[in-house]
Amino acid sequence: MAQELIAKANDCILCVKVGKVKRENLYEMTRKYWKVSLTRARLATHVLAIVDGIVEAVYIPQTWKLTEDEKHEGRCEFVGKEDLQSEYIGKSVVGFYGKSQNPVKYINL
Repeated sequence: MAQELIAKANDCILCVKVGKVKRENLYEMTRKYWKVSLTRARLATHVLAIVDGIVEAVYIPQTWKLTEDEKHEGRCEFVGKEDLQSEYIGKSVVGFYGKSQNPVKYINL
């Protein structure tokens, strides 16, 4: 069983459940088409890609914007860099989600 994620006090984290359905790649699955508050998302220092309750990848967002894809109007996306050395990789976030069906979770935000 994976160790539970403990967020650092200064880290503002946006977790997104990306599931197992592949788009282009994990980064593309993580960065696009989220129904989030753009104002709140812009405060995030980290975006975590969650698969089956485990952090699979961590991205440091550089910019957020509303998507230009007409099929996903009103949703947000970011451009960022992957943090391959993040201590969050491999940690469980199950305790943060509980029974919530919402694919997005804010931590320290």
